[in-house]
Amino acid sequence: MFRNLNILMRSAAAIAVAVTPGVAHAAASSLTLFHNNDGESKLLGSGDFGSFDYFLGELNAARDAASTAGRDVLTVSSGDNFLAGLALNASFDRVGGSPAGSVDPINQNYYDALALVAAGYDAVTLGNHEFDFGPDVLADFITGYENAGGTAKFISSNLDFSGEASLAALAAGVDPVLAKSTVVTAASGEKYGIIGATTPLLPTISSPGGVSVGDVAAAVNAEAVALMGAGVDKIILSSHLQSLSNEEDLVSLLQNVDVIIAGGGDELLTNAPDANTTAPNGPAIDGPYPTVSSTTDLDGKNVALVTTSGEYRYIGALEVEFDVAGNVTSVGGNPILVDPATSTNQAVGTFNGINVQDDIINPLSADVAALEAEVIGSTDTPLDGRRASVRTVETNLGDLITDAFVWQAQQIGGLTGDPVIGVTNGGGIRNDSVIDPGDLTTADIFGILPFANSVVVLNGVTVDDLVTALEQSVANVPAQNGGFLQVSGIRFDFDAITKEVLRVTLEDGTLLYTRQQGDVFGGTLDLVTNSFTGAGGDGYAVFAGYTAFDLGVSYGDALRNFVIDELGGTISLADYPIEGLARINKVPAPAMAWLFGLGVVGLMARRRFAA
Repeated sequence: MFRNLNILMRSAAAIAVAVTPGVAHAAASSLTLFHNNDGESKLLGSGDFGSFDYFLGELNAARDAASTAGRDVLTVSSGDNFLAGLALNASFDRVGGSPAGSVDPINQNYYDALALVAAGYDAVTLGNHEFDFGPDVLADFITGYENAGGTAKFISSNLDFSGEASLAALAAGVDPVLAKSTVVTAASGEKYGIIGATTPLLPTISSPGGVSVGDVAAAVNAEAVALMGAGVDKIILSSHLQSLSNEEDLVSLLQNVDVIIAGGGDELLTNAPDANTTAPNGPAIDGPYPTVSSTTDLDGKNVALVTTSGEYRYIGALEVEFDVAGNVTSVGGNPILVDPATSTNQAVGTFNGINVQDDIINPLSADVAALEAEVIGSTDTPLDGRRASVRTVETNLGDLITDAFVWQAQQIGGLTGDPVIGVTNGGGIRNDSVIDPGDLTTADIFGILPFANSVVVLNGVTVDDLVTALEQSVANVPAQNGGFLQVSGIRFDFDAITKEVLRVTLEDGTLLYTRQQGDVFGGTLDLVTNSFTGAGGDGYAVFAGYTAFDLGVSYGDALRNFVIDELGGTISLADYPIEGLARINKVPAPAMAWLFGLGVVGLMARRRFAA
């Protein structure tokens, strides 16, 4: 998260000014830069506030006011423009097998693509979630955006698309839609360069296929030099690096960048918070808006950094003043809260050829309602899928999901006769809520497991490799980690301090491993997981070395099938207690470690890892 104590808020007078030779300017200019990030398909809103129609209404009102005041206006998205879930699944159903928008640019297209067109962005940055379904889906999404009338470029300077034919085609030609940067000429005639950048963690946390990731600073600086050479010296970096602290660290390596818009961290920056900038149940404030870097860049300048909390809940509105030499002389502004309960600015009607209500909000609402009405069973126990839980501790929902994986493999095949265990990454469990007792619907399943992951089996997994994976899983506890593994078929204890795995048994009590003895089992295991984890996602290189047998069933369908066919439609409190099944146990070692030799730690010293 953003390091508030290390970031200094400076007045405009404290921003160092460096005159850039060789670029002519007619006059000073005033820019209002509107921005958001991490929309993540939350077009119908999230919690008490947000919703794309109100987001667009507030954005249009603010843009009109800035234009009326004689200011240049730009609108930029800093990535994660769609995300697996109900809305995106509804989009996949609409698109079908043809290129998005090729048959019908509106009704055979992604809802999120239509939203980007309606919003009229000047640049759209590529985040990590754009690659979650692979390069071909991203290429289809961009194609759908163009078919619906979108004109902005999708930008990232540090990604090389040449290894993926579908994206390489979009990056080819004289004026491609997929680019390192874009130049926008504002109403005043001033030109603004916008450079994109994507997190170097992309291969670990998403599925970019043959897209290669380069050094961010080198790529941004090279593109900035190219823009300067073309006579553009008002340069904005729109990056998606997962945390504003990463952009702060980047500043000292950059040159010629005037402003940085960050994405991926979901931080809320605001000044003098009031009802217009914060919501009662909204995120905590992480710092002032804008924040000015505590370090200088290679030109000796401090750089303004901004970001917003995501899901269409806020609009950043950064005001930047440039002198005749193209240098930043002052920065200001504040985010705009999108609150349907108080806003009078709902977008109703057609914007850039998209009718917001008829083409996005109403049909998407109907699609989601249909999924919510499809009951597949019920639960007698609250199911904990909260992000803070599934990424740090065992939960009963994690137990249920991994049990479903193991059961699905037992129904289909791919097993060798070795003991069968299951694991899944907490980052693939997406509902971020506790599902209350009551009906369980198809919408719930999509909300829990929305990605296109299939269930796979890794045969011949050694105990040593399993322990390596388990120690990687708990290495960051208590910090959240998308790679934290929920498990089935095993129980293990780990040291709360060193994070070493101390003991692993099969669910029937068969001992596999102790810290003192190592592998005491001597055999191998069949490990069932999702295809992302099985291919080494989240940095699990130990799994990538095995050949994955794909069951041909999505991980969401495996859960659905398990609930219906194995559990008879009822998830019982007895089978899945709220506190979990004691599969993952944190031990207050080292003081009690010696008790493992006596085999009594489970009775005397085990402390359940609280969910």
